[in-house]
Amino acid sequence: MIRVGVVCDTFEVGGQERGCLDVLRRLDRRRFAPHLYLFRPGDLLAEARQLGIPIVVGHDKPGADAGWTPADDAARDAWRVRLAESLRRDRIDVCLVYAWRDAIPAAQEAGVRALVERLDGPALTGRIRDKSACQRIVCESRHSRDVLLAQREVLRCRRDQVVVIPNGIDLARFDPARYDRDACRAALGFTPDDLVIGAVGRLAPEKDLAHLLRAVAYVMTRSHAAARIQVVLAGPDGGAAMELREEARRTGLAERVRFLGARSDVPEVLRALDVYVLTSLYEGSPFSLLEAIAMGLPVVATHVGAVPEMVRGNGYLVAPLRQFETGRALVELLAEPELRARLGRRSRALALRRHDLGEMIR
Repeated sequence: MIRVGVVCDTFEVGGQERGCLDVLRRLDRRRFAPHLYLFRPGDLLAEARQLGIPIVVGHDKPGADAGWTPADDAARDAWRVRLAESLRRDRIDVCLVYAWRDAIPAAQEAGVRALVERLDGPALTGRIRDKSACQRIVCESRHSRDVLLAQREVLRCRRDQVVVIPNGIDLARFDPARYDRDACRAALGFTPDDLVIGAVGRLAPEKDLAHLLRAVAYVMTRSHAAARIQVVLAGPDGGAAMELREEARRTGLAERVRFLGARSDVPEVLRALDVYVLTSLYEGSPFSLLEAIAMGLPVVATHVGAVPEMVRGNGYLVAPLRQFETGRALVELLAEPELRARLGRRSRALALRRHDLGEMIR
C-alpha cells in the first residue's frame, strides 16, 4: 500500500482544487492510501471529508478570505513545522503537491521518498521556485510544460522531470444523452425556441464576463434572431457580480441575463445552452470549458493558456478584450443551426478522446 500525501493551500472552489478532489475520489484504495494536508479550509472541504480520508488543516482562515496579516504569516510558519511532523507520523511514501511552496522542504524534512508537483496552469509555474527535488512535475497541458521549460534554469527543473497529463472529467455525468434538453431549459424558464448563450464559473474579474455581455449587445444589433437571445451566467461571486449586473443594465440586457449563482446541477445548466462562451483574460485548462465540450456544445473562447489545445474544430478562438470578435462569432453560430450541431458533435468526440477522468487517474 502506497501512502500518498496530497498537499494544497486551500480547498475553495476552483479548477485546481476540483482536479485534486477528483484524484482523491478516484485513487484505487487497494493500492493507495491518500491523506490530505491543507493550510486553509474552503467550500470543497466538506466534499473531501465525505471521502473518509485523513485530513489535516493548518489554519482556520478560509481560502476565500483575500486578506493577509502577520498572524497569517505566523500560522504559515507553524504549519510548515506541523506539516513535516504530520508527513513523518503518517509515514507518507509520496507527496503530490499542488502549488504549496512549503511542501517540498517539509516533505524532505519528513523523509518522504518521492515528490511530485502537479502544475495546473502557467500562472502557478513559479509558486515552487526550486523544483530540483521533484521526481516528476505533472503539467495539465503542453502550454504549461512549455512555460515551465522556458524557465527551467531559474526554476531548477529538467526536461526528464516533466510529463503532460491533461485534465479529465467524469464523462458519464457530463453526457448530454443523460439529460432532456427541453426539461433542462424549462427548469430555467426558457422555451425550446430560445437561443441561450452561457458561461459557468466564478464571477471574477479575470474571467472578464463583461466581455461576453458586450459581445451579446453587439449581437442584438446584428442578428435576425435577437428577440430569442437569452444569457446565463452561473457561478459564485468572485468579486465581479455587482459590476456584471450593472453592465447588463448599461448594455440593455438586464431582462435577458440570468444570474444563477453557484449550482450543483452544472450538467443540467449546460444542457440548456445553445452556445458556450469563455472570455477569460488568462487560464490554465479550464474545467468549465471541458465540461461544456463534454456536453456537446459549440464554443467561443479566448485563446489564452491551454484553451487552444481544447478548441480543435469545435468552435471559435477569439482575442481577449476583443468583444467584437466574439460578437461576430456568435452572430454566425446563432444564424446556423447545422453549424452549431456539427461543432457540438465535434466537442463531444474531443472530450471522449482526450479528457476522460479515468484515463487521467490511470
